Amino acid sequence: MFSTEETGAPKTKTSVKKNIVTILLVLVAAIAVAAALWLYKNPPTSQNNEQTDVSSDLESILVTRKITTIPYMPTGIDSVVYTADAAGNVVYYTFDGKEFTELAPTGTMHVDVSLSGQKIPADIPYVERDGALTGFGVFMQDGSDADVYIHNFVMFKICNLPTACAQNGKCLLLLHTDRTQTYTLDPVWEEAYVMDRSTGATTRFLDSGNPSLDASGAQRTDFGMLTDEALTADTASIPFLSGRAYDRQENGETPVDIYLKKNLRPVSAVQNVADKYVKPLSGGGFVFLRNTEGGFESFKYENGKESRISTFYAHLGTSFMRNGDYLLSKEDGRIYTTYDDTLISTKGYKINPLLFAVSPDGKYIVMAGTVANALDYRIYVYNTQTENYMTFSDPNYAAHTNLRFVDNTTVTYCVLNVDGYENVVLDLSKVK
Repeated sequence: MFSTEETGAPKTKTSVKKNIVTILLVLVAAIAVAAALWLYKNPPTSQNNEQTDVSSDLESILVTRKITTIPYMPTGIDSVVYTADAAGNVVYYTFDGKEFTELAPTGTMHVDVSLSGQKIPADIPYVERDGALTGFGVFMQDGSDADVYIHNFVMFKICNLPTACAQNGKCLLLLHTDRTQTYTLDPVWEEAYVMDRSTGATTRFLDSGNPSLDASGAQRTDFGMLTDEALTADTASIPFLSGRAYDRQENGETPVDIYLKKNLRPVSAVQNVADKYVKPLSGGGFVFLRNTEGGFESFKYENGKESRISTFYAHLGTSFMRNGDYLLSKEDGRIYTTYDDTLISTKGYKINPLLFAVSPDGKYIVMAGTVANALDYRIYVYNTQTENYMTFSDPNYAAHTNLRFVDNTTVTYCVLNVDGYENVVLDLSKVK
């Protein structure tokens, strides 16, 4: 049998252990409370200093917001925009960084252009500043007393001839008959003429050959297609697009080739290009895109030879979208240039982009699109120099169009509302 002294020892040890455990629990609790208080006063920050995805108020970068019946369109002259209505009225405005002010035109040119065997008349008010010329005009069959029965609509533009093709007293007259391109930033012009400014006489700028006619008597619109960018070529060999080598397809998917303007006869350069895109290079070369079975590729054409620049394993128009000389991968927000291997990887990309643009100096990238749903419209801005980004909630989730930069820090776009076009101007310099 155990004595009373021997049986009492274990009870004492057990009591001591319980006291120690109790003390430890109290200490742990005290430490936890202290830690909670410290965390409350000193919230944790990300170790990699990544920004949080917080949407800011668009008003913080808003310069102006103005409702107009017709959207403001760029003219090609800095700070000068225009509006053109269905009645053929063209009005010019200057933008001083805050407000749009009506601008009186320098003068007006009257034209009578031969198209599809008919004379198409138009009065074209124009603006001329520091040697730069721009002017726009509209012909509408409705309300016109001209004897025109084939074309219901014609859009005109006058501008300087390309530098290497310049002639004293003459300018370039462009036109297209596609009403859907009226408010497009990069229209495709169907016809081009050299126009004498004093007499209004015109001669074809490109050799259009003998384009076939459709059932209405209108000539094919794809024999000599020019873009504004193509006209920046520094040689007389202007690249232009044409489907003349193919039968016209009813679904609009007729292949398009690139030709070069060479004296009186066009010279075939490359076949079957994509997106009606051509970017002139110094010395007569150009960049173009071509679709492949699994995506598309960018090419450079120089001295009669093609050389591949980049290959993209996704389709243009679905997985990729283009604005000017930039390509946006909608999957990951990466920006590529068409003419070299430059790649810009954005940060904080959480948007379904519908529009995008890059500033002239390459510092800012701006995208417009949705996030959670069609009503959750955002404007995303990325600073390529600091790698900082901000997203802004846009309360107007109607259709956005014509996103473009006015200068290196100012961007504008239009929103189509029931009241008309809301012309929005934003200052991106606040995204440091």
